[in-house]
Amino acid sequence: MSDDLLIYVDNNIGSDANPGTHSSPLATADEAFRRLPAYWLGRAEIIFAVTRRDYPVRTGAVYFGTPIGPDASPLVIRGGYLDEFVVRATGGTGDNVIMPTDITTTETPEDQLIGAVLTRLTGAGSPVGTAISIRGNRTFPPPAIPLPESRPTWGIFLQRTVGPIVAGDTFKVQRPAVTLAPTETLNLTSHDARSPNCTLIGIKIAPTPGAGLALLNLRAQCDTCEFSFHTGPGFVHTSARIQGGIENENLSPGLGRQRAQAGVYIHSTDASDIFSAVRDGVLSGHLTFKTITVRVSQGGVFIPQSLEAFAAPIQILTGGAAMAQPSWGTATNKARIRNVATGDGLRVSNGGSLNSPLNPIHLDIYGCSRDGIRLDMGSTASFGPAGGEAGLVTTAEPNGGFGMNVRNASRALVGRDATVQKLNGQHQVALDDGLSGDTFTWESVVNGNHPRSNAGMSLVRLNI
Repeated sequence: MSDDLLIYVDNNIGSDANPGTHSSPLATADEAFRRLPAYWLGRAEIIFAVTRRDYPVRTGAVYFGTPIGPDASPLVIRGGYLDEFVVRATGGTGDNVIMPTDITTTETPEDQLIGAVLTRLTGAGSPVGTAISIRGNRTFPPPAIPLPESRPTWGIFLQRTVGPIVAGDTFKVQRPAVTLAPTETLNLTSHDARSPNCTLIGIKIAPTPGAGLALLNLRAQCDTCEFSFHTGPGFVHTSARIQGGIENENLSPGLGRQRAQAGVYIHSTDASDIFSAVRDGVLSGHLTFKTITVRVSQGGVFIPQSLEAFAAPIQILTGGAAMAQPSWGTATNKARIRNVATGDGLRVSNGGSLNSPLNPIHLDIYGCSRDGIRLDMGSTASFGPAGGEAGLVTTAEPNGGFGMNVRNASRALVGRDATVQKLNGQHQVALDDGLSGDTFTWESVVNGNHPRSNAGMSLVRLNI
């Protein structure tokens, strides 16, 4: 359409004196953002060429305009996909573990692929182009009885199913190919009242060390996107949203539902860096966190459809809420919080709340230095539907404290499956740190063989 607004940027061959067309692109992200008008009547896209060079952003504030009229659509910021390597499967495990044949991929260090995306190239198990967030990779030990030329087998683990996997199916590992590099703390603000009002495709935002990022009213669906911090904060603020994966493909030209599970990767070099959702800010969809503290408070909401949090504690604090839509994981491929070195895996504190009313929350927490789940200061959590299961487990190293610790007049409702699949620590469950002898097994909680609350008014019981 003649009303379409397409702004091309190429930091190899472009010039900011150019009109910003495909044949005469701009050179800088700053000029592209400056050229975006207050409103547009058709499509609006900023298209960054994949040049393997970062695009600095030297301003501290960028304001995105508003689509006007029935033919107008929200802004698209388009980068691309960096293909790291191709793998050919020998088969799969539960449709969410790829067992490649290429021996060179076994040289990839364990969990180095966290946050990347696996995209189907061939096979009938799902449409070609289906892309799924990768939750990790590791090598399996060789069989107990050595076989001729047996060797460890390397696997890629996915946050959701990619469909049936058979020998010979091929996939590629992808990451964002375009990096926007703010040189100071950057505020991105949208004036569009729609939700979602922006699509980010193959974009990495990596502020310079010490700088941060804040999204304000920018409700972005993110396909294969990355937010990378180094001693700097991140905020999803004032009705902003990060949706990992494509929620509405009609707002993303050239993309279909195949990218619905190609989520967003948010990480830092320091776990003390904080990524916050506040004031109606929402974190949702397919989310991957590494070495960063995720904090939801003051009206923020946490609603993952799948979750991998490696050395990344999740904290739901004052005024914050966590919910399921309808679950954080699946029965055979649970959401994970693991290897938190300096605290609890999941903390709901100071009046925060968590609720999973329709399905088990399906959450695996292990290897955390303190409690797997800690509820504190009048907080509440129900991990599944009444009379149902909760799906809380610890499948690997026990947590250093309790599996669950319910403190200071907080309340937890757990599922009937707690006796079978145990959330575990040095002790299974406690009220107020167990200081008055209030330490229990999950069997005693489910069977009702302990006081329903203690003198501190803390409570953990079966959700009936």
